[in-house]
Amino acid sequence: MGSEGRRGPLKIRRALTADAGIVAHIHVESWNVAYRGIMPDEVIARTDLAYRTVFWQERIADGDWPVFLMEEHGKPVAFCQMIPTRDGDDDPKRVGHITSLHVLPHVRGRGHGHALMDHVLAEFRRRGFEAVTLWVLQENWNARRFYEKYGFALDGGTRTYPKTGVPEVRYRIRLSVSP
Repeated sequence: MGSEGRRGPLKIRRALTADAGIVAHIHVESWNVAYRGIMPDEVIARTDLAYRTVFWQERIADGDWPVFLMEEHGKPVAFCQMIPTRDGDDDPKRVGHITSLHVLPHVRGRGHGHALMDHVLAEFRRRGFEAVTLWVLQENWNARRFYEKYGFALDGGTRTYPKTGVPEVRYRIRLSVSP
């Protein structure tokens, strides 16, 4: 995918195992800004680059479920991972799930997340999914506004983020069928 506009030339491609460090960098930078004051400081401090690099190497290695990496002018700025749902109250053959969507803090608000979401939802449609869910920290108002503006709606699902007790809420979007 190529795109022009106020963001400049964008490219979205499937991340390779060699990109794990780049994806980890975007993840850590995003967490450090987006989750400050919501997630306990010690959790943010433990979200280090070495740990996240290993984490993303394993996820990127999954040949069936991609991590998409967005580049602007050849520089990585955002990523998103898609999988079938793991929530017990949904059918993984019909409901997809976005595990992560992170944009570098210095380029937020310029449409990168929207373009990446368009790409990922198109891929879910291509694979025949009817809906997509994602979990977001309950107090992450910036992310919640983004998802709501995009068209996601709360579906009543709640849980706590593992090992933290921080509440999360689930959003869902219904997908139109591709021709």
